[in-house]
Amino acid sequence: MWWCLVLAALLAGSNGGCSPHTARGERERVRVEQEASPPPPPPPPAGPFFVADPTTKVVPILRADAPNLRYANLGSEACLAELARRNVPFVDGEATPGVLAPVRLRGALHGVAIHSTRSTKSRERSIYEVFDCRLVLALDDFAELVAAHGVTEIIHSGAYRPKSELGCTQRYSGLQHCGALAVDVQAFRYEDGTTLHVDRDFHGRIGLGTCASDVGPLRRTHGADELWAFVCGAAERALFNVMLTPNWNAEHRNHFHLELTPEAGWMMVH
Repeated sequence: MWWCLVLAALLAGSNGGCSPHTARGERERVRVEQEASPPPPPPPPAGPFFVADPTTKVVPILRADAPNLRYANLGSEACLAELARRNVPFVDGEATPGVLAPVRLRGALHGVAIHSTRSTKSRERSIYEVFDCRLVLALDDFAELVAAHGVTEIIHSGAYRPKSELGCTQRYSGLQHCGALAVDVQAFRYEDGTTLHVDRDFHGRIGLGTCASDVGPLRRTHGADELWAFVCGAAERALFNVMLTPNWNAEHRNHFHLELTPEAGWMMVH
């Protein structure tokens, strides 16, 4: 059979002679080996996680591997397991109404202490120091980002805030601050004691498109450049779903509102 002779010539180690049974066996071997081999890995995701658009409140998340998508939708056990895997210093927080997985930080993240403006003693039991585990994952990434700039402290006014203190809007009841899924960051402190305050150093203006192309602080200072880099760096990495700055409204003149939103395929950066 001519096809057998061709196959014999092509197969390494063949010394001539071939039968239909041998040919079928070789084809079967090749098929089995091909099926047993793992498929080639998919190409790495490319492109930005989002594109800022100052003309609209929200923009879509463009990549399924965005950290905020993954973090916000983790279950309690999976989230706590990841905190442990990362060696994040935390303890389980007390049961807190509306909070899926309450935790308290007990040390620095990437060398960055994250705490409220309250006294060291009062922080131990303050409800404003309660975080949802999922938000801590995002803050762990954020701490790594600002640590690269020399920051050693992130100072906030609170994470958890109950409904009675306007912790969430009616539409997002059980989320936002009510779910300990948001934190209001007021200042960043460096190792030398230098402190950047959002209300003093951001130099924005209501209506500016935060992180939009060719948009930056109205007054270019080192502090302003740093604060804008923190916000836009976190946005580029898709660490949070909502990031509101003094450019959003007067209520945010003195802090960055950083928030995870479960089941949201969008980001809001203003």
